[in-house]
Amino acid sequence: MPVYEHTYRNYEGVFRHRFRWWIVVEQEFRVLARLRIFKFLVLLSSIQVLLRLVQIVAYDTIVQDPNHPMAAVLSRLEGITVKSSTFFDFINFQTPVMFIILLYAGAGMICNDFRNNLMEIYFSKPLRWHDYLLGKAATLILLGLSVTALPALLLIAEHVILLPSWELAREAVDMASASLLFSLVLVVPTALAVLACSSLLPGQNYAAITLFMLIIANSSMAGLLSQSLRARSYLGLSYPLAVMRLGQDFFGIRPAIFDMAWHWPFLLLAVTALICLLIVARRVRRAEIPA
Repeated sequence: MPVYEHTYRNYEGVFRHRFRWWIVVEQEFRVLARLRIFKFLVLLSSIQVLLRLVQIVAYDTIVQDPNHPMAAVLSRLEGITVKSSTFFDFINFQTPVMFIILLYAGAGMICNDFRNNLMEIYFSKPLRWHDYLLGKAATLILLGLSVTALPALLLIAEHVILLPSWELAREAVDMASASLLFSLVLVVPTALAVLACSSLLPGQNYAAITLFMLIIANSSMAGLLSQSLRARSYLGLSYPLAVMRLGQDFFGIRPAIFDMAWHWPFLLLAVTALICLLIVARRVRRAEIPA
């Protein structure tokens, strides 16, 4: 009687995509699209986009007409004038809703897969641990950029279309690159931190509360060091303030809270992102390789 090897049959299907991690992205967006709270958060994030859209249209339309009675008034109003700091403020004001969206979408991404025994399903197909990790991270990064960078780029394009000139086009390139860089340093470390908490803790609520408390503790520690050592530069150890400092440098805005070279906040965010990435990679890789 022949002896058969007890093992899994080789995968004989056809790949739907060239990049296997994109399947994970599709699955996550498919799940999120069914949730009402997620739809509400996306709608909430679009409120400022509509307000900025009205601001740019009104300002550019009136400025184009020098005989308009409101032209002189709008030129004196700091909050109405459309300039580089306008798009910095837009991304900065989008930060809270972006953080809530990433926290809601990503706090249960990995811990729920472990709890529901979905890791065996993922890795029984031709998916490696890096495909799984890249798909989860790409989902959160795309979500964050769709709330920050994407609308900022569309608003900049609208501003150039309404006031076409070579000088404004050159400024628009700088504003677009600054918006993209600011959004990346804001979204990427946040997304990896959310995934790290999700991979270490057993539930979505635990991961969300832990990350929220870590940010509060980090900001409090930076404030205590700044007060005790009487040096405002220690505020750069605060994660939110470090992100804001880099954004100010990208847009050429003079820092108002503390003055610090850009490479120190960048180093803090890079180390934070790297540590979170290593945590998630170690946890997911151990799930792929059976003990």
